[in-house]
Amino acid sequence: MRTDQLFIEFKTELLKIKDKKKFEKTYYEKLRKCLKGGQFKAFELLFNASVDFNLFIDIKKIPDRFNIISKLLLNCTDKVSTGYQTSALGEIIDILRFCKKYNLLEKQLSVLDKQVLRNLKKDTLFLANLNDLFGKVSNSFIWYIYNVIPQDLYNYFINSPISFFPDRDELVHYIKNIFFDQYAIYGLSVRNLSSIDDFIKVFKENYPYDEYQSKKQEELLIDGGKELIEFNVTYKYRMFYYDTEEEHEHQEIKRHLVSPSNIMKNLNKILMKNNYNFYSLSMVLLGGLGPQGLGFTYSTPKGEVIEICSDQKESEAIIIKYKEYLKRRFILKLEKELVNLRIDDKVIYKIMKFLSDILNQKELINYYTKDPLIKKIKTFLEQLEEFQEGNIIDLQELLNKISKAISIILRRIKLRDQFITRMDLITKDKIKSEDIAKLTSLKGKSHYDVLRERFFFQNIINWFYEIYKNNKLR
Repeated sequence: MRTDQLFIEFKTELLKIKDKKKFEKTYYEKLRKCLKGGQFKAFELLFNASVDFNLFIDIKKIPDRFNIISKLLLNCTDKVSTGYQTSALGEIIDILRFCKKYNLLEKQLSVLDKQVLRNLKKDTLFLANLNDLFGKVSNSFIWYIYNVIPQDLYNYFINSPISFFPDRDELVHYIKNIFFDQYAIYGLSVRNLSSIDDFIKVFKENYPYDEYQSKKQEELLIDGGKELIEFNVTYKYRMFYYDTEEEHEHQEIKRHLVSPSNIMKNLNKILMKNNYNFYSLSMVLLGGLGPQGLGFTYSTPKGEVIEICSDQKESEAIIIKYKEYLKRRFILKLEKELVNLRIDDKVIYKIMKFLSDILNQKELINYYTKDPLIKKIKTFLEQLEEFQEGNIIDLQELLNKISKAISIILRRIKLRDQFITRMDLITKDKIKSEDIAKLTSLKGKSHYDVLRERFFFQNIINWFYEIYKNNKLR
């Protein structure tokens, strides 16, 4: 049933109830049904309708809300563990954001709970990550993340049959040490390559740097931002094969393109403990996870080097930017390309005049406006006398040439050039190294989203593992 239909049905039913106590009980029951069915929009509409009902909402009166939320989250876990739908990890984040928005995780905390929380809040990276993902969070929210989710996860994995992991010790080992070292999510491939210390060591071998050199020399180094170097790094990593249920170690060589200025400018921050940021490190030119062996690497607050890029089928994931032009410059370039393609001068003139009339002076023409533009030009040309005599082939040939010309003008900027440009902007203090991950995305999910969500789940897994170890000792 559609969200609006469900809401209208519930609201109509509620309006028929005259008894105040019965109304209130039914209202909270309807909220429970929305929550249980994952009908979050219907829940939101019904929640907001409390004003119309003159009802002050007490979230604690929603029956069985904690069990329902646990089941919703475990349903996502089931998708990840049995169907390899790792995108369901993002659904977990979305559910928790919804719960936070409507204070669904609020509860009375005991004295012992508060003591545990005081100690937990000493983990500044954990708190920074929570605030980054969810905004300012309550003690109850933190408690649920720390105490309930890992326990639910433990109960699920210990009690649920996982066909490719009959041995529970092997399963826990895989979850703890392998899963988040290599996986795919949102069409993006992710791999933990090495420790940041190992990466910096290889970097310094290829770019000797005396830590005791003068400040002036260091400033000169930073000013040389356009200088980039390339070097190879050999990585060893583990892979689990579902068909054979075996884990194997692999070795791989990756070639990195690195801006020494970027690394040296942010070196202390990259190596610093308790620094919640993800710094851009390099572009992988050979052996990368993405199309043509390309990829991007970032440091993490846990001291890792993480490579992210797209699956082979999702090549646009690594495309950061296309060329774009204002009206006047675009028309001049298009005219030049059409002349190169030997299109009749009179036809070129008519097309240029047409575009001058329909395009806004401040409108940016880019790759994504190409198809609508071609359609408009096609409609225009079909109205011209020379193309109304049934010569469809000539018209299609002309449109193909125009399409080719526009593609040449609006073609993608080479990825290497984009990376170099961004490194130069870092050097000039026009962009921060830790913001690069936010600028590379696929279908609304950036590399930054992947990195911060991975960090969140790493904490969950660590607490899950502690529960597992403690239970093994009993």
